[in-house]
Amino acid sequence: MDLILVARIHRPMRRTQLIKCARRIKISEIALKLEIPKSKVREIIHDTLGYLKLSARWVPKMLTDDHKLQRIEISRRLLLRYQQDNGDEDTTQIGVRLSGDFQAKNNLFHNLITGDETWVHLNTPETKSDSMTWKHPSSPVTKKFKVPRSAAKGMATVFWDAKGVFLLDILPQGQCINAAQYCSTLDRPRDTIRRKRPGLLRRGVVLQHNNATPHSANLTQQ
Repeated sequence: MDLILVARIHRPMRRTQLIKCARRIKISEIALKLEIPKSKVREIIHDTLGYLKLSARWVPKMLTDDHKLQRIEISRRLLLRYQQDNGDEDTTQIGVRLSGDFQAKNNLFHNLITGDETWVHLNTPETKSDSMTWKHPSSPVTKKFKVPRSAAKGMATVFWDAKGVFLLDILPQGQCINAAQYCSTLDRPRDTIRRKRPGLLRRGVVLQHNNATPHSANLTQQ
């Protein structure tokens, strides 16, 4: 039983499946076509048919089939590397030894470091929820003036591993990351790892980063 069958109780219609043919149709448009009140249309759609109108879910990027296959292959390589490093073909017992200590079977993960870049505003005002205060009904209403985010911003490069962030590098204002800059930035984690992650360089570092242009450039690969 669809919307048209229910609507025929009120008035015969030649068109069928209004919602299925036009998923973005508005209640006012349906009411105009059927010549019935909008309240009745809303009741039929929500209560009788059980339809809900929701916004589409935003995703960061539309992946092609080739992108998906590449991610599957990379995941398989990481899984194989994990199995080889731990000498175990069973991946269902990751991190259950030593009373649940995750360090029991994660040699690969503790050798793995990654990083990324992001723009950081020099002045970021607190959000409305951060400025909330407890108020008694008799207390006066508090006011908060809107402060826009600073237009000045800098690009930050962050490196982290299983234990957390160990390096934060912010470029001078007005500069952005490129292959040459990223290569010079890669020299800094070595000294930081030597100080903050003793023994990691001796075990071997596995660097994983995405395929952004500065990361995949020939200069960076070399």
